[in-house]
Amino acid sequence: MTLVYFSSASQAPTSLPRRYAHQLAQSAWQLALRFGRRTTIHGLDRLLSAKASRWERFIWLCTFVSAFLGAVYVCLILSARYNDGHFQTVVDSTRYPVYRIPFPVITICNRNRLNWQRLAQAKSRFMANVSDTALLSLFERILGSYDDAYFGHFQSFERLRGQPTELLSHINFSQVVDFMTWRCDEMLSDCMWRHFTYNCCDIFSKRRSKNGLCLAFNTVETEEGRRMQLLDPMWPWRTGSAGPMTGLSVRVLIQASKHWPGRHNEKGIDVMVTEPFVWHNNPYYIPANTETALEIEPIIYFYDNDTRGVRSDQRQCVFDDEHNSDDFKSLQGYVYMIENCQSECHQEYLVRYCNCTMDLLFPPGQYRSCRSQDLLCLAEHNDLLSYSHQPGEKGFVRNNFEGMVCKCFRNCYSLNYINDVRPAFLPPDVSGNSSYVDLDVHFRFETIMVYRTSLVFGWVDLMVSFGGIAGLFLGCSLISGMELAYFLCIEVPACGIDGLRRRWQNMATTTPTQTLSFRQNTPSQLMENYVMQQKAEQARRQKANFQNWQRLKFAHKHVISK
Repeated sequence: MTLVYFSSASQAPTSLPRRYAHQLAQSAWQLALRFGRRTTIHGLDRLLSAKASRWERFIWLCTFVSAFLGAVYVCLILSARYNDGHFQTVVDSTRYPVYRIPFPVITICNRNRLNWQRLAQAKSRFMANVSDTALLSLFERILGSYDDAYFGHFQSFERLRGQPTELLSHINFSQVVDFMTWRCDEMLSDCMWRHFTYNCCDIFSKRRSKNGLCLAFNTVETEEGRRMQLLDPMWPWRTGSAGPMTGLSVRVLIQASKHWPGRHNEKGIDVMVTEPFVWHNNPYYIPANTETALEIEPIIYFYDNDTRGVRSDQRQCVFDDEHNSDDFKSLQGYVYMIENCQSECHQEYLVRYCNCTMDLLFPPGQYRSCRSQDLLCLAEHNDLLSYSHQPGEKGFVRNNFEGMVCKCFRNCYSLNYINDVRPAFLPPDVSGNSSYVDLDVHFRFETIMVYRTSLVFGWVDLMVSFGGIAGLFLGCSLISGMELAYFLCIEVPACGIDGLRRRWQNMATTTPTQTLSFRQNTPSQLMENYVMQQKAEQARRQKANFQNWQRLKFAHKHVISK
């Protein structure tokens, strides 16, 4: 029994929270001692040893904290080194065979884009019901402006200034140019591939480019090329040889007599060398009446898969499947290539300035095609479309002209070509009255160089370094970390839950202590209750003493009997 006196001002018991806090501290210390006896982390076993003195614990605590802080510091240095993402480029192969890569796409364009001999047919087809001489003259003037038009070279449309071009806005001049452009049999002859003769129209197909409509070999961008790929599993073709006549040989006919008479320029062809799925690359000019050798030396650059963990703007390249990257930009329906990214950027500038695109120069897409009344706008903005600047060069390069700024990174797998064009002019007695170019395109060597770019410090190196630092400073491993995680996540919650369960059981089974309240009883009643409680406790003690006496007596008799 407990005798409690309540004062007039009620006082909450303050010893109960302290007792719970003391019990919690004792339980936590017991858990720590139990973990210290079996942990493999060096130093914790001595720090948490039950036999260690205070000074010994203090020394080991300072040692462990110093080692832990040193490990954290070195790990931060390693993390910063990993986040910097430094790269190294090494030679992956010096004898990679050329037959492992497709032969490049060879695109040939006549510098005079149109066959002016078909002008009468074009008028009868696209101006069939027109007899107005002014309109026919305007039609011819607009068509002649297309003869030397290509991206960044739209000044030929300046001759349309002051002309009522809106009168012919109903005519799709892209179709007219397509009708008047050079056909395969008019431009190419004597085609050979690796010493075997082919019909030029079987291996060349007409395709669009930023130079206009041209004829391309080994391409898969056209319907003919894709059909060829279905019929021939080897297409695009490859070659394992190098040197003259081991690749493509073709004679390109100039046919100067069929050119537009309003233009007087140097006759010749433009040859573009690209890898498959590339829309455009800067072409090489080859003059007429030459025998030209075009030697190609391919080089492969690629980034390994470990670099995918680095942002594209940090590694300065984009993988062709990184569609969610902010730096991914390409022509509609085309894989990512730096050339395709630049072409799409140029088309966006074209749409920005004139609200239309030249569908002869780009693949079909989402933008509106320029009509006859839009051609003068191209000429007015030609200076802005002729120059291209790299992002970040403003502080290093003095630019006298405003131009286009395209943020395009290289593709992470890049097949580059180092080309050597060597034209040799033919003597007049050889060329005669005809004008042509004998073109021989081949590889320079049978093997190529392959360069691989990788991270100097990748995630595997980071993990190995972390493990070494943990072993050096703390003498622990991954298993030690699992022990600590198991202790914190399993044993500590289990111990807490078990303590709460025992406390609830004790609260449920403990008899409430009898308490006398001086507020609710008079002094005489208090004394009477107190005496009755004393008698009840004395009776319980006598009964307990009697039971103990009986047990002792029984045990004594049992011992004597034995």
